[in-house]
Amino acid sequence: MDAFGGEGLADHGFDPDETVWVRGVDCVAGWREACDAGVALMEALAASGIDVTSLKTQAHVRPDGSGEVTLRLPTATARQTKELLQAALRWGRAS
Repeated sequence: MDAFGGEGLADHGFDPDETVWVRGVDCVAGWREACDAGVALMEALAASGIDVTSLKTQAHVRPDGSGEVTLRLPTATARQTKELLQAALRWGRAS
């Protein structure tokens, strides 16, 4: 069992056969960082009252080895998230 509770990287969308390995670039570290960031983002959205059951984050690695997260969400959830962020911005300006 891995740190994510699964059987390994394949449980999280990592397919070494679809990867180009570049000498000297630590792609796995970037991918793991992106996985962690995606989980943290989902947790923050859930804690903010956003229904995350239909959301999906996916970790990727950029050519330089840094992580990247793709967030997929329904249009209604995107609007709800926008409203939440705008409210936080207004609250920040008011304080």
